[in-house]
This record gives sequence, structure tokens and C-alpha cells, in this order.
Amino acid sequence: MNIPASLAPVPDHVPADLVRDFDPYNLPGLVDGYTDDIHALWKTIQDTHPDVFWTPRNGGHWVATRYREMVELTTDPARFSNLEPFVPKGIIPHTGPNQMDAPEHGPFRRLVAQAFTPASLNQASIRARAAAVGIVEKLRPQGRCDFVLDFAGVMPVVTFLNLLGMPESEAPYLLDLAKRNVPGQDTMEQAARETHEYIAELIRDRQSKPGEDFVSMLVSAQVMGRDLTPDERHNVVQLVVTGGLETVMNTTSFAMVHFARHMDLQRELRENPELYDGAVDEITRRFGTSNIARLVKHDTELNGVAIREGEQVLGIYPLSGLDERANPDPMRFDPRRKQSRHVNFGSGPHTCLGARLARRELRIFLEEWIAKMPECRIAAGTSPKMAAGLINTVRGFYLEWDPE
Repeated sequence: MNIPASLAPVPDHVPADLVRDFDPYNLPGLVDGYTDDIHALWKTIQDTHPDVFWTPRNGGHWVATRYREMVELTTDPARFSNLEPFVPKGIIPHTGPNQMDAPEHGPFRRLVAQAFTPASLNQASIRARAAAVGIVEKLRPQGRCDFVLDFAGVMPVVTFLNLLGMPESEAPYLLDLAKRNVPGQDTMEQAARETHEYIAELIRDRQSKPGEDFVSMLVSAQVMGRDLTPDERHNVVQLVVTGGLETVMNTTSFAMVHFARHMDLQRELRENPELYDGAVDEITRRFGTSNIARLVKHDTELNGVAIREGEQVLGIYPLSGLDERANPDPMRFDPRRKQSRHVNFGSGPHTCLGARLARRELRIFLEEWIAKMPECRIAAGTSPKMAAGLINTVRGFYLEWDPE
């Protein structure tokens, strides 16, 4: 194909038939950066591109679009490093455990995992349900809402702050930071500076006034028998405080868009609460959010394609669950599905620590919103606004319903 000269050169070992002019920040089909169905656009990429292909965009890197290859990427750290999980390389500064390999990764992961004990998750779930109940009671008589702003962007953030022992009053600012601090957006540079300053001030506050909260524990923690360095302390606190803010918000919003377009699903779930566990499985399979890269540690092959040391492979995680080779009829949402394969929570040594909390929050969404709200539809004259990138996001989404 004819690649513009301004893009990265194609390495000699890359076959010409595996080169595609592909940019994860600017998918074909986006209008002014948005679409009303980002997963349909990603599915088109999967159906029209090789399973593994090379793009000269963003410094040049490989892209994997199928479940089997993404399992390899996430479960074989001897071949695929987590040191550069974002494209292009260096777009996000090093942020601690999520950009480490063994043996350093294990001790730092165990440190962060202390936030996700069964007792902590139970307490966070209680607060999540209380938040959901309060939101539903407030919104039900109104007949309309901005679902992202009024529900999906509130309940998960409040829950996470409670998990860390931080005040709920911080939720609006942290959510705003998370929305702006996304690779590929013009707002990222300023938001990254604000995030760094916020974390630095949080650490100074906990150092001068330590409490019983998890952030205070991190500030004074040791790892591998020594105190954390200032950079390690900052990175770990930033990872914990900001790492999970947007994931559940977007997953819940994607699911609600689908339910609003298929009101029969709302009725089916309301009338059959025994399907909630299956529905949570389907939500996590069908509506993935993150696209994560791995750095090749030595010359190897992926699906028979030769890949060289130092190259990146971007795994389109949402497509792992939309791969018909892994999940029959993958675009159909079926809470009775017997097989649900995906890597939307990662896999292997970097499996998402917040996965159990996310599943609890999705269950609460079903029990408190789907079960107790009137049937919701997309508000007349509006359309959901979804964006692509390293995180697939819902930027605007209005619902309406007939108040009881």
C-alpha cells in the first residue's frame, strides 16, 4: 500500500501485505472524533485487517486484533514486557507497578493489592449500593438525565474513594482529571501536570498528618525490605488513586447505551434477576475499554508473524471479547451465554487488581438501576458520543424515560 512519507519507515522484515495505515486515536468512521458505537468500529477493524499487522503511525508498531494473540501477549512475560504499555513509546511517564516486569513487579503488586482485601471490597460495595440507591431515587421522577455525568461517573468514583479512605468530595475533580488525562486528547498535557501536582500534595498531606487510610499506608510503606524512593512513592500513589476511575464509568455507560437501544434486554433482566451474574459476564466481555501494548523482549513470532526485539504490539483488548473464534455471535448480548472469553481485565501477572470490585459495581448497577428504574431510552434528538484511543470512552449520553 502507499504509506505517506511522513510516517515511520516500515522495517525490512515487515511483509508489505501486513502494513496498514491505522491510528488507534483516529479510527475510520469517526466524525469530529466521535461515533455512536465505538465497538462496532473496532469490530470492522477486526473483520477487515489481518490478525496481526503493522502500522507506521505513532512511531510504528504491531497491532493484534484476536483473542488468541492477546492471550499470548498478556500471559507470556518472557517474550512480552510491560515496560511500554502505551503507544507511542513514552507518551505516558513511567507510573509504577503497571509498567514493571518480574522480579520487581511482584512486590509492588502485592503492596497495591492490600487495598482490595475482602473486607475492603465489602465495605466499598456497601457504599456503592448506597450511592446507586440515592442517585436512582433522585433521578427517577425527573424523566431524563446525562447518564455519564449523573450515574456512571458518580457511583464508581465514590466507591473507589471510599476504598482508599479518601473524602467523597474529591470525586468531581478526580473524575475531571481522568477524563482529560487520556492519551490522544489535547487536554492530556495540562491534565497530567495537574495530576502530578495533586498526587504530590496528597503525599505531603499524608506525611504530615498520617491516618488509617490506604494512601497513608502507601506513603510509609516498604517494599523488598526498604523504604520506597520518592519517585516510587509518587508513582504507586498515583496509580492507586487514578488507575480505576474511568474503567467502570465507561463500561457501565457502554452497557446502558446498549440496553437503551434494546429495551427488551431491560425487561428480560428486570424479570429474571437470576441472569444478573451472566449479564455481568456479558458486560465485561462485550464492552471492553482498554488497548494496551507490550514491548517485545527478543525476536519472536506471533501468529506466524516475525516480530523483532524492541518493537511494540498493541493489543486491542475489546476485540478479544468480540472475536467470533472465541465467542460465537459475539456482537449479541446474551446473559445466558455459556462461554465468555476475553482479556478485558488483562490476564497473567498484570491482571487488573480492581476486577472483583468492578464486577461488584456492575452487579449493583443491574440491581439498582436496571431493576428499579422505568425502561430507559436514548433521549430524543440526541446520540451517544464515544471516542477511541488507548481508552475507549463515552463522552456524552442522554437517557429519558416515562416517570412513574
